Amino acid sequence: MAEKKISRKELLSEPDEFLTFSSKVIAYVHGNPRKAGVAVIAVIACVLAGLLYNAYRSHRLTASHELFVQASLEYEAAINSAEPVSEEMLDKLLAQFDGIVQEYGSLPAGEMALLYSGHVLTRKKEYQGALERYLKLESSSLAGEGLRDLFWYHIAQTRMALKQYDKAATIYETLSKDTKSPYRREAYAAIARIYEFENKKKEAVQAYRQYLKVFPEAPDAAFVKAKIAELTAQG
Repeated sequence: MAEKKISRKELLSEPDEFLTFSSKVIAYVHGNPRKAGVAVIAVIACVLAGLLYNAYRSHRLTASHELFVQASLEYEAAINSAEPVSEEMLDKLLAQFDGIVQEYGSLPAGEMALLYSGHVLTRKKEYQGALERYLKLESSSLAGEGLRDLFWYHIAQTRMALKQYDKAATIYETLSKDTKSPYRREAYAAIARIYEFENKKKEAVQAYRQYLKVFPEAPDAAFVKAKIAELTAQG
């Protein structure tokens, strides 16, 4: 059965929902001026609060970014200098990064400052403190934005320095299996080094051979081949 067509005249004669709603609002405002005024003030207050919050957050983002850039440039200049980095300079850099973390810890610049504070502590050979800072970054917003592998890599490196080989190997295994990880090659090499540190020469040779199989054109391929020959000769 064909549907009944509604004529244009019938469509035009139907009440406009927007106009009907608008007329009801106008009638309410006329009948309740005080309540309507309070509602308008509340809406304006909410809008102003949102604008003020956005302006405040924007200011904090800018301020924290500028502080981090300044501190990170000082850090890069210090570690790339021909002269050894003094303890005084490391302490100064640590204080700068810690200050940013304390003031802006929830912002991206604060999280990056936490990462760099870990780097400074690593250079000071205070590995446990560095590890604690790196571990905090696993749950950071930057971890969810593609930097998790970077944080895992530094966690594994620090655990290596602390001779926590099993825990470090677990992370390296994860990184080595991820074909998209930028630390995949480093992970393969680290697994072989862990076997060396544990005096497991047979396993180390197998790991180094696997490294060359996956990365035959690696820049350190000649060194790895020499390492395989050395370990093999040692039995």
